Amino acid sequence: MGEQFGLTPWPPLQGGEGEEPTRPQGVIRNQKINPKKLELARQFRKNPTESEDVVWQMLRNRQIKNLKWRRQQVIDGFIADFYCAELNVVLEIDGSIHDNEEVKEYDTYRASVFESKGIKTFRLRNEDCDKQHLTELIENIINSVR
Repeated sequence: MGEQFGLTPWPPLQGGEGEEPTRPQGVIRNQKINPKKLELARQFRKNPTESEDVVWQMLRNRQIKNLKWRRQQVIDGFIADFYCAELNVVLEIDGSIHDNEEVKEYDTYRASVFESKGIKTFRLRNEDCDKQHLTELIENIINSVR
């Protein structure tokens, strides 16, 4: 299902032989990551969408609320656009592909996997990727998780 959209297949790739644990990252500490998934995340970091790049330029170096964000973080076999260990949240940047019913279903499943690890998922539409919307969303995230 997800393959058609270049998404992680169901179920997500899990740990296995020959995989190394990542560095500690909040609740994702010591997870084993499939090397192919890790390489895919690296490729996504090197070639972000325009909206992801805009958001990253605002999030990097603790520019908003002094929070540390990681981009293209592998969590339980899925690649999250942005992850903040301090808040234990994932921030997803959604383009029009996320209006597709299959993709919505996939996103719901993915969010439930994150939720099972205690990670809340928040979504931001491509058209809302500006400093004002991002700062407001992060303030709302802080208020909802603390």
